[in-house]
Amino acid sequence: MTDRETHRASPPESAGATEYRIAHLQERLVHEEIAEQGMRIEARGGTVVVTGTAPTSECRDTIERVVREELADVPVRTDIVVADATAPDRSEELA
Repeated sequence: MTDRETHRASPPESAGATEYRIAHLQERLVHEEIAEQGMRIEARGGTVVVTGTAPTSECRDTIERVVREELADVPVRTDIVVADATAPDRSEELA
């Protein structure tokens, strides 16, 4: 699991404007097929927190780049896990 601070911001903006920008970001991530709808983006205090699972590290990096573009002047923290989709190297023992 990663916990990255992607941007430190200047003065906080109004909560309504931040919520609008978060909604726009969510639409962009889904519309451009960058992230699934399960990606959570929410304002917590003066910071926006992005959590969820990405299929690859490249996808996670793209999500973080888009978040920085859309919320350039807002403090953002990301906690995006890369899903391990590799086949197991041994069989699972069931008891």
